[in-house]
Amino acid sequence: MHKKRALLIGAMLFGVAQLSTFDFQLSTLRAADNTGGVWTEVGVSKALPYNLSVEASAGHRTLDWFDWSSRTDVSAGLSYKVNKYVKFGLGYTFIAKNNQDEWKDHYKKTTEKWDGYNVDDNNWALRHRLSLDVTGTYRVSKLIRFSLRERYQYTYQSPRDVDRTKMRDTDFDGIIDDITYTTDHKKPKNRHLLRSRLKISLDKKDLKWEPYVSVETHNDFSKKMHLDKIRTIVGVDYSITKKHQVGLGYVFNHENDDDGDQNIHAISVGYNFKF
Repeated sequence: MHKKRALLIGAMLFGVAQLSTFDFQLSTLRAADNTGGVWTEVGVSKALPYNLSVEASAGHRTLDWFDWSSRTDVSAGLSYKVNKYVKFGLGYTFIAKNNQDEWKDHYKKTTEKWDGYNVDDNNWALRHRLSLDVTGTYRVSKLIRFSLRERYQYTYQSPRDVDRTKMRDTDFDGIIDDITYTTDHKKPKNRHLLRSRLKISLDKKDLKWEPYVSVETHNDFSKKMHLDKIRTIVGVDYSITKKHQVGLGYVFNHENDDDGDQNIHAISVGYNFKF
């Protein structure tokens, strides 16, 4: 038992050390676009025999607070609890991602001069996501709970056709004088990520409130473990009864990936029902 605890604590310390080695500059945070959002989620879960459990959820996210519906998703998962220290999980998520108009500078290759923009219109991208994770948990003095989750995540983004506006400055005088409308075919995408999350929570028996803080990083396998995203959450879960639980939190989400370079400050609201 002592060996298991030592191994778990060592794994957690290793996770903390890994988080501290990332080259994540404050100047990058300041340079990114800032926006607000609201993340909502409703979930259900059911404990099964043999330490198994199943869960399902549906979520919705906005940008510019309530002005822009950015994402809708539904998910289902199965987990197996080896013991009170280790748990494995397998999940699937279907995501509809709403992309805003995207302006890209265009340069003429022959002269390497700026000659206008390519503007992709607002469009929805459909994504299928599979995940496999292992979570280690350890309690301190029956009051503080530490957990380290390592998750492998594969996402397939379906191909789609996107309306595009080509805006050109044909005589390079700084004035757009030629506009054409085309359709751009977006090829499918495959992404492989490692998501590492360290979470610390106050988990005292008979206490209905559970405050927590977590830090999670997303690293892209295909880009030499490039740091695509870092997410920090400060929140609290409240158990109304043994079956009903609600949650409220603040999310700081820095993205530097295919979805853009931006800082998202979001309010998260959740509800979960246990059968």
